[in-house]
Amino acid sequence: VGTGEDSMGLDVRPGYNTAVPAQITTPDRVATSIGELRFVDGVPTPETATRAFDHLDLVRGVEAFLGCIPAASLEAIRRGMAEVAGAECHQGAITDRLLDSDPLFLTGNTDTVYAIVVLDVERDGPTVIEVPPGCGPGTVDDAWFRFV
Repeated sequence: VGTGEDSMGLDVRPGYNTAVPAQITTPDRVATSIGELRFVDGVPTPETATRAFDHLDLVRGVEAFLGCIPAASLEAIRRGMAEVAGAECHQGAITDRLLDSDPLFLTGNTDTVYAIVVLDVERDGPTVIEVPPGCGPGTVDDAWFRFV
């Protein structure tokens, strides 16, 4: 039985290599929004790997920025409450009318009256929030605007 060499220089016996269907192989070149990516036997070239990782760094940086917008918005609200109203943690503010375009709320609705209280559960520990009957519906969000 004859032998051959694979791309890594190893002896390969004929008949022991399963053919890979062409439709699932990696093409040698792929045109993308970040330029042409090149592959050798399905493995990215060093230039392609660098380009792909640079793009991943950019995308992850954008994702981190976008993901932090809610927390930055809430921090601005907290600072504004402290500067304008002197409100500390556990003190609140309530909008006395429906919102218009003046307040700089990230997701403020024009059909909602807001009561905002910033809690510091790290400093104060577990905290009970009581909402009088008939005052709801209400939501409690964390600093990332996720429901608690």
